[in-house]
Amino acid sequence: MNAIYFSRSPIPFNRERNDDIFYWKHIGVYAYTRELLIEFTSWPKSRLEQIEMLEQLRLVEKGVKIRMVETSHQAIAIDTKEDLDRARNFLKSIL
Repeated sequence: MNAIYFSRSPIPFNRERNDDIFYWKHIGVYAYTRELLIEFTSWPKSRLEQIEMLEQLRLVEKGVKIRMVETSHQAIAIDTKEDLDRARNFLKSIL
C-alpha cells in the first residue's frame, strides 16, 4: 500500500479501451516529520515533478515511502479555476 507513482492522467493508459480497468483516485492528506519537510524543501524539483506538477513525485523519486489507505470518501479536486467554480456551485446547491 505504498505509492509508486502519481499522475494527473489515468494510469495505466487504457490503449485497448478495455472496460474492466480499475483506477484508484487520490485524495492528498499528508503527514510529514519536521525533519523530512526540512530535507524535502532543500531538494530541487525532480524531472517527473516538473512534468506532472505534483510535488509527491519528488518524494517518490527520492525513495521516500508514501503510505496509502483506502477510503470510500469522495472529494472535489480543485486544480483549476474551472474546478473551483464547479466546487462553489456544488456547495451552493447543498447549502
